[in-house]
Amino acid sequence: MTSSLTFFAHSIAAAGTALLLGAAAMPSFQQDPAAASAPFDSVTNGSAVRHLAQDGPREIAVVASRFAFEPARIEVTEGEHIRLLVSSADGVHGVGIKKFKVEKAVPRGGTQIAIDFVASAVGEFPILCS
Repeated sequence: MTSSLTFFAHSIAAAGTALLLGAAAMPSFQQDPAAASAPFDSVTNGSAVRHLAQDGPREIAVVASRFAFEPARIEVTEGEHIRLLVSSADGVHGVGIKKFKVEKAVPRGGTQIAIDFVASAVGEFPILCS
């Protein structure tokens, strides 16, 4: 009886660990809405942002294709230097992020262009066809 209780306790612990790891590995689009809307604490997180800025821009690869961008949205923190590395999968495209006044043409042929900007606000922003 004791060995079956021990096995049961270990099974529950393993299941709990699997649930915790599964929650941590969830894609960002399934993020908890309360956590996503939490205010950015610049006192607590300011040094992390300064550290990011000192290490150079965060590079995000974006592929433009007919009627879509991959990824379709980017998530940034205020003051973060971002470099989008955009290429086209098919033809000429226009890339825009209204909040940051980003607008650039992307040539056909897979040539990658760089779009640099500093995020003036924290959040998740759509990449639009311009």
